[in-house]
Amino acid sequence: MTILYIETNFLMTIAKGQDTRADNLLYNRPKSLKIFIPHICYIEAITVYKLEKQEKLNFKRDMELKIREIARDQTSNYAPLLVQQLQQAIITNDGLLNDIESRLDNAINTRINIINVNFNNLKNICQSVLTQPEILLIKNDIMDNIILQSILYHAQLYPQEDKAFISNNSKDFGKSEVKEVLRNAGIKYFTITQDFLNWFNSHSST
Repeated sequence: MTILYIETNFLMTIAKGQDTRADNLLYNRPKSLKIFIPHICYIEAITVYKLEKQEKLNFKRDMELKIREIARDQTSNYAPLLVQQLQQAIITNDGLLNDIESRLDNAINTRINIINVNFNNLKNICQSVLTQPEILLIKNDIMDNIILQSILYHAQLYPQEDKAFISNNSKDFGKSEVKEVLRNAGIKYFTITQDFLNWFNSHSST
C-alpha cells in the first residue's frame, strides 16, 4: 500500500483544469493507493476559489463598463462589433467560473481520507507565529505550516508504508529544509502528478 498526501493546490489544479493527470488520479486511483488530505485544505480551497471568483467578477464588471462606454459611439462601424465581442467574453467568463466551481465541488465531494489537525501542533504553530516566527519551516504562511505538520504527524502512524506528497507549491514545500524533513519522515516529494505516477508505477511493478 502506498500513501499519497495532497494539499490545497492539488484540488485547485483540478478545479482550474491545469493538470489532467491529477484529475485522473483523484477519480481513478489504483486500489493500492490511499490518498490523504489535511481537512483544513478544504477551507483553504474555498478561500482560494472565492478570490478566483472575485477576480472574474471584477473582469465582468470592467467589461460591462467598457460596453456601456463603447455603445455610446454612434458613428464607428467597429463599435457594435466590439460590444458584441465583449458581451460574448462576459458569457464565456461566466461559463469558465461555473466550470471551476463545478470541478472544485466534485473534487471536494470525492471520497478522500481526511487528516484532522492535531491540537498540540496547531497550538505550537500559532504560538510560534506570535513569538518565534523564525523557527517555522515555512515563513509567513500559517496554513502551509499546519498542512506540513499534519502530514508529518500522520506519516508517523504508517512507518512501514511507502509515502509520497504532491504539491506544485515548490516556493514553500520545495525548500531544501522542508524537503529534508519530508525525506526524514519517509515521504517522497513531487511537484507534478506525472512524476509521482512514474515513481508509483515503477515502484509498484518491483
